[in-house]
Amino acid sequence: MLFDYIHLLGCIHLPDFPVQAALRSKTSLSPDEVRTYFRTGSIAVLDGPDSLLKVSACNEQARKLGIWTGMTKLQAEACPGVELRKRVAKQEMLAHRALLDCGHDFASRVESTCPGTVILDLSGTERLLGSSRQIAQQLAERSSEAGFVANIGIATNPDAACCAARGGAGTAIIAAGEEARRLGGLPVEILGLEPEVLDTLESWGIRDFKSLAALPQLELSQRLGQHGLHLQRLARGEVRREIVPAEPPKRFQESVELEEAIDLLEPLGFVLNRLLQQLMTRLKSRSLATDEARIHLELEVPADQQLKANTLPKAAEPLHQWRLKLPVPTQDGKVLLKLLQLDLAERPPWAPVRKVTIEVMPARVRTTQANFFQPTGPEPARLEITLARLRAVLREADEEGRGRVGFPVVLDSYRPDSFAVLPTCAPKQNDQHKRKRPDVSVLPMRMFRPPLRARVQVLGYAPAVIAFKDIRARVTHASGPLRSDGEWWTGRDASQREEWDLELGVSGGKSIYRIFREVQTDEWFVQGRYD
Repeated sequence: MLFDYIHLLGCIHLPDFPVQAALRSKTSLSPDEVRTYFRTGSIAVLDGPDSLLKVSACNEQARKLGIWTGMTKLQAEACPGVELRKRVAKQEMLAHRALLDCGHDFASRVESTCPGTVILDLSGTERLLGSSRQIAQQLAERSSEAGFVANIGIATNPDAACCAARGGAGTAIIAAGEEARRLGGLPVEILGLEPEVLDTLESWGIRDFKSLAALPQLELSQRLGQHGLHLQRLARGEVRREIVPAEPPKRFQESVELEEAIDLLEPLGFVLNRLLQQLMTRLKSRSLATDEARIHLELEVPADQQLKANTLPKAAEPLHQWRLKLPVPTQDGKVLLKLLQLDLAERPPWAPVRKVTIEVMPARVRTTQANFFQPTGPEPARLEITLARLRAVLREADEEGRGRVGFPVVLDSYRPDSFAVLPTCAPKQNDQHKRKRPDVSVLPMRMFRPPLRARVQVLGYAPAVIAFKDIRARVTHASGPLRSDGEWWTGRDASQREEWDLELGVSGGKSIYRIFREVQTDEWFVQGRYD
């Protein structure tokens, strides 16, 4: 049995896209509040040189107040209740990337038709996503999660779906064979015509798709050529073409340029939280996580400080940036936010922040299998927050440059007490070529850091009496000396020492200590005590 294969195309169109892209930068509003503000508020976007700013886009409420495209800034300011925002091309680019992510949630073939409009090939997804109306509802919900007010069009060809989405608010579903009837009432302006063509159609009295579709083809081609015939086929919904798939966005970046510079960490945290929410939503839609975040803060230097170079701090730059690395990938934006806040509290920017950019590196989601017979351990991301808090309290490194918080690792060196504290766990060494040691019992030692200075009385060649701290005792047994000369090839002789293990009679009992003598200075120190 043969079945007719029916193509199903969907379109997501954002009306007044420059306005929605500009509102997306309002970090003080949630996605629901952004959509509500777009529907109820009056917003106009200005573009052009600062000396001649003009309105390039506005929403429906602003048009009702008399705002129109091409109006100068002075004319727009004369209309009360209209919010004016300057156009930022990067904001529109980032908003369109987020729209592409919405499309790739439902289809592998997504066309980037124009800024604010994408077309999806939904053929064959009915069994997975449901009927056309259910698919349209899911597309609208996904767009709302991203903070957009979207029109959804579904038809059997891409241009009909695009015209349906551009022509009316909400959702429009066109069945096969009903394209001409359903598109007949749409205005011809949504075809994106040139001003000359639009004026010609206006002079003929052609204002909607139905009138354009009813024109005789011969006379239309004589006056407008093949372009006129193509427009008539669009009006009838007869254009059949293949969509041009776009690659999914590979960069996950969000940026916002603040209207007023922020000089406090608390309001800056709200900005970071909003950007991280948008990034995590995009990552989750692609079943991805992140283990690295890069933050760029552009600072605002007052003009009076720029003139006085001596008032600026050392290494003062207009860009404050750093990188946050996680041990495991995560999809929790709250974890990243807390780590960023701890880093900012330790190293705050030296000037107010006027622009924030966050980019996260995509990574695969880490999956773990739970065990019914063992308690679940702490999440690695939560552990990273605890380590960051400890670093803030104890500082990063000690007097010798070693880290204070992290994972201890013994260094491959002959120097005594040679170790380091790394921020991440060191990989396990390959045990294949390691020589097996005999099974001997090793006494644990409690190290004294720094070593305790001691006074030692030597009888013959071995220590006989030792005094350190509040202890003075005779040596009942001495084992040594064990001479070490670590890293002699570097020219540093400070590690040359003689080590002894002493058994002392202390407080009516016996204790074993490790002591050593510095060869260069002839000074004695107590290194530790055996348990």
